[in-house]
Formats: sequence, structure tokens, C-alpha cells
Amino acid sequence: MVNLSYIVDKWKLSSQDRWEDKNVIGVSENSKKVNENFIFVAIEGDNANGYRYIPEALKRGAVAIVGEKDLPLDISREVKKYGVPYFKSNEPRRFLAELAHLIAGEPTNNITIIGITGTNGKTTITYMVENILREAGIKVGRFGTLGYKLEDEYIEAIHTTPFAEDLVELFLRAKRKRISHIVMEVSSHSLAQHRVAGIKFDVCGFTNLTQDHLDFHKTMEDYLKAKLKLFEMTANSGGVGIVNISDPYARFFLSVPGLKFFTYGENGDFYPTEVKLTTNGTHFFVNYEDAKCEVEMSLIGRHNVLNALCACAIVRALNIEWEYIKRGLEKLSRVPGRFEIVDEPADFTVVIDYAHTEDGLKNALTTARELTKSRIITVFGCGGNRDRTKRPKMGYTAGNLSDIVVITSDNPRNEEPMEIIKEIEEGVLKSGKVKDKDYFVIEDRKEAIRFAIELADKDDMVIIAGKGHEPYQIVKDKKIPFDDREVARHYLKERICGGSIQ
Repeated sequence: MVNLSYIVDKWKLSSQDRWEDKNVIGVSENSKKVNENFIFVAIEGDNANGYRYIPEALKRGAVAIVGEKDLPLDISREVKKYGVPYFKSNEPRRFLAELAHLIAGEPTNNITIIGITGTNGKTTITYMVENILREAGIKVGRFGTLGYKLEDEYIEAIHTTPFAEDLVELFLRAKRKRISHIVMEVSSHSLAQHRVAGIKFDVCGFTNLTQDHLDFHKTMEDYLKAKLKLFEMTANSGGVGIVNISDPYARFFLSVPGLKFFTYGENGDFYPTEVKLTTNGTHFFVNYEDAKCEVEMSLIGRHNVLNALCACAIVRALNIEWEYIKRGLEKLSRVPGRFEIVDEPADFTVVIDYAHTEDGLKNALTTARELTKSRIITVFGCGGNRDRTKRPKMGYTAGNLSDIVVITSDNPRNEEPMEIIKEIEEGVLKSGKVKDKDYFVIEDRKEAIRFAIELADKDDMVIIAGKGHEPYQIVKDKKIPFDDREVARHYLKERICGGSIQ
């Protein structure tokens, strides 16, 4: 409970309305969550205009409304009718997040919070860090693309990083469960929208920065600025920054003042030696100062060595011993949809990977090239209503690093699948692939997967990229059940049995 007068002074809110001091017990941008003595924050989002929901918030007992712009005349009359003040804020999203934390008693003050940002690798690193901390006997929560996990409680993820109110509720649940550490993916959207404002980060990690989400950020400069906010927030908390020294953008993160840094990569503080890759796992040594830790992990690929180095740097910043690091990495059997081999007996390999950026696809196909004795057959598409400029680039990457490319539909959303495919096709053609010889267009994703599996010969590797763990396909505004792993498994069994399986 916080006095309205304290809130107005702390966040320097302005109002032309007369108002009386009241106790505030909650804040929300969702009018349906508003109760008596709540503040409703009206936010103009991509899909909804929060100002339209002010009347509902008033009916439900809001004691104040906060927004960024002048109210429409009809809404202003409604607010005055209820005798509720309207306050203006330059950053309503930040205000919402910080106030939610304040009302909840600053729940992250007594929890060690680890935030990981970057285009690729975030999910895998959160799994690695979680596993290592568990081996060290620490009660840990994990938030990210694959869900929000609090010990034995699992909550399905709608967003990689939840909105502020939902985050606060997750932190409160964590406190009730006596969880002492939380490792979370921090998306660029959440940083740009101040969803994570109010969180006291103890350690932050940066993986890499490659083109993605430009439908939202518009430019790589804006994308970078969003990512940098995590490091600036961690600096304000007196925390530690972990940086991939091999990434071209590393210098920007290392320039954030007020942080102690550890770097990782070939020339970093944490670096790998004696790396050996197989389809059964990866062997390497992690080196840091005088320490040398041998790791034999199930996760596959050189990019996962880099992910492991990031995880090592994070937990060493928390003074976790090497024995727990080794056990944590080695006991992690898989990360769903991240270079996940479909476990059906065949004389060729089928891999499901979440790669949906040019760099992610390059990592998957480079790993495939290091592991396979024969051809790489790549099945992929691109999502609709997302950054269009990456489509030909992904097409070029697929064509350049694959022997055979099958272009198909991903999550087309409200775009026509064939229009997306044509934009991918431009890049494939520039790579030198010739139609009807080494690349194919099959719009139906299920049929594309079947075709690729039937086409595969001994020692080939089929990479099915883009959707990874997702158990659905988004067509128009509907989520249709569709799991690359299950579809691939079905057609592998069908091929092995030599006929159709019902």
C-alpha cells in the first residue's frame, strides 16, 4: 500500500485535476485486473488502445488514471464524472513497472537475478545456468521462451519476457517458494517497453547481436540501444556484466560504465580448448585463469560451446565451484527445439532447430556441416508480419550452406505464405541454387518435411529450422496444432516401416 501523494511526487506526475490523497494497493494496464484502490495505466499498444478501457477501469474502482497524452473529450468527461484524477507521465510503461515493484515490496531485492540478452543463445544459456545452480544446491527459477519455471511449478510462456505486472507476480511466487536465484531471458521488446524496469539485476549476459525484430525496432542502432539497457540497469545495481568478446558489438557493452566485466570466447577471460564435436555430444575444456575444466556434454555444436562459456562466466561471477559447473553442464541432456535430434532409428539424421534469424540458421548449418559425412537438406521458412528484410538473407544462407533447400511456410500469420516464400527464394537464387535441381518450394510444411525425409540418403542430415519447440503453426489469427518434432518422427517411422502409418 502506497499513498497517492507519494507516487505523484516520486514519479513527478502532472495533472490539471483536483485530487485527494488515497491509498493505492495495485496498478495495472489491463482494465480487467483493476480493483478498488488501483491505478490504471492507459497504454497505446500495437494491438490495443488502452485509453478505450478507461471507463471499464473506472467502473472497477480505479482511484487514478495515468497516461502519456491528453485524453479524448468523451473519455475526459467520463473521468471527471467519477471524480478521478488523470495524471500524465512521459514514460507510463516505466512508471507502471516501477510502481508494481514498489507496491509488491521490491521482491527482487532479496533474490539474485541473472538476465541474459542477445539475438541467439538466450534459452540454452538459461537452461545451463539453471542446471548448474541446481547442482550447487540452490533453489532457482527460470523465465524465458520455453516457459516460466519455479521449482516444481511450470507456467506456459506467452512472451519471452512477461509484462511488468506478471513479472512481479512471478517474483512474489518465487519468494513464497524460497527461491533465491532466478535466471531469465530479457528480450529487446521487454527492454524497449520497460517491462523489466524496477528489477535489480545482479548479473547480466550478452550473447550476440544479429539482425532480428527490425519490424519492431526499425534499425540495428535502436535494437542495440534496447539490449544495452539491461547492462545499464545492472550497472545501477552494482552488478557484473558478461560479454561475448567475439561479437562485433561487444565494445558497446564493455563501454557501459559502473560494471565489473568478464568476457568469453576464443580471446576472452573464459575460453575453450580441445573442442571435439560429434552427433552424440561435445567435448571441450573451459579455461579461466589457472583453472581448466573438462566438459563432456550432450548438447551439440560449436555454438553451444560458446553458450556454455557464457554460463560458466555467469556462475563463476556468483562464486559457484567448478565441480558444480561440470556436473550441471554434463547432466543437461537437451534444450527443446535447439539442435534437437529426432530420436528414431535411421541411417541419416533429422534435426529440429529454432533458428529463425540469418545468424541462427548459419550456426545450425555450420554445425551440421561439421557433423555430417554427406548432404545437408534444409527445410525452412520465415514468419509473417515480421522483419521482411531478413528473408532473402536467410535464403542466401540456406542456399550457401546446404546441398538441398526446401522452402516452406513457417508461421505466416496474416501474410500470404507464397509471398513470403518468394522473398526467401530471391536469396536462394543468389546463392547459386538452381530450381528443380537442388532447391524446392513446397508451401505445406507437413508435406515439405515428408519430402525432405523421403529424399534423404545414408549419412545425410535433414535440418528442419524455424519453429523448434513450438507445438503450433500461426495461420491468420489462429494457432493450429503443429509440432515439427512429431511430424518428423511420424514420417521417419513411416519410412522405416516402408509404408503409410495411420
